Amino acid sequence: MTDIRLDPHHLRAFTQKSDILGLVLISANWSLIALAFYLPVLLPYWPAYLLSVILLANRQLGIAILMHDASHYMLMKSRFLNLWLGRLLCGAPVLANLDSYRRYHLEHHKLAGSEHDPDYPNYKDYPITRPSLLRKILRDLLGITAIKMLIALIHMNAGIRKYDMVFKSDSNTQPDKKLSMMTILRNLISAFWQPVLVNCLLFGVLFTLGHGQLYLLWLIAFFTFYQLFARFRNAAEHASVPNLLDKNPFKHARTTKVSWWERLSFAPNYVNYHVEHHLRPNIPCYRLPAFHSHLRGLGFYDNVNIANGYNSIFSILIKK
Repeated sequence: MTDIRLDPHHLRAFTQKSDILGLVLISANWSLIALAFYLPVLLPYWPAYLLSVILLANRQLGIAILMHDASHYMLMKSRFLNLWLGRLLCGAPVLANLDSYRRYHLEHHKLAGSEHDPDYPNYKDYPITRPSLLRKILRDLLGITAIKMLIALIHMNAGIRKYDMVFKSDSNTQPDKKLSMMTILRNLISAFWQPVLVNCLLFGVLFTLGHGQLYLLWLIAFFTFYQLFARFRNAAEHASVPNLLDKNPFKHARTTKVSWWERLSFAPNYVNYHVEHHLRPNIPCYRLPAFHSHLRGLGFYDNVNIANGYNSIFSILIKK
């Protein structure tokens, strides 16, 4: 994986999982979701609705990141809580299947720094031209990206396409795999009953409170800014890095300094510490800032460029 050596004794403090800290993170994310729904109730004007959509999209990304931690069994100390809270409160609200994602994502960690990384197609073409980047942003904000993703999710969960997070072509279809309609239906029910249940419960809570129409903001956020935030979070992690085909995480991944507003948009829940995550995937996200400071203290970042916010990321992604 990497030739970087770290003292196991020092690492022990960073690898400690905590049910309390995991629950605090989940509660904080859902509290912000509640706040986002309350904003247009408190101030029923279009700026409040826009701010609500942006904050909802950010926390949709936030709970998806917590599902990612749960896929590493790092969100909670309790395996039961890790799986069920990761599935129901983190993955299902954004139509993500923790178990399928885990199988795919662990391959990413195993093969990162090579062309065999299943996520490699997402990064290999960067930097791209400014018009190309603007077209991607436009597709995200118009809902085109979300529609393509939903179609791919249906195909993957039906069992007629291999699970991947690239969504760029039909190269992963499995035409030789003959499935009956009953099998496809069973697969879809198995994959989507939790997302449907959780989203119905979310609508039910809003409806009971007399604001069922606000569920539309959740959908709008998912189809627009969530896709945009996820795209740039993804690109910040591995696109236009020093060497995408080097096994050293300091070469094929990126850590980014972020401001408070970037934590409320592109980088919730410490996802900006991506070099650290690839160095030691067994460190919970809530301990990554301390691990980052530890690495800096040891001099690992002396000759490594840390991106200074997402403004710098945008410029890095564009061809000069």
